[in-house]
Amino acid sequence: MANIFEVKDLKFKYKANKENVLKGLNFEIKEGEIFGFLGPSGAGKSTTQKIIIKILEDYQGQILYQGKDLKDYKQDFFEDIGVSFEMPIHFSKMTAMEIFNFFKIYIKRKPTLKHS
Repeated sequence: MANIFEVKDLKFKYKANKENVLKGLNFEIKEGEIFGFLGPSGAGKSTTQKIIIKILEDYQGQILYQGKDLKDYKQDFFEDIGVSFEMPIHFSKMTAMEIFNFFKIYIKRKPTLKHS
């Protein structure tokens, strides 16, 4: 499967902060994968999402979307992606596996749940 997103050495610092919030994040999202971020408050989950959907743009590192630098995409980018942040909580009464099973109907191949 081809990579949809490739994130390489992603770093980000909010203007009010002295240190980077993201310190060299690397990951890939393959075509057809359901991908999520899990971690404690302040770990950079929402910041990373905001960067990969072009809400925050002043980052270091490289982000490729379908092999092309994310910075080269314009408004047409938003026709291809879907992101759900923690608020509002759409599925507050479902387990993580129930949510995963709900979304897997939207992809053509049988997905696998990855965890570490």
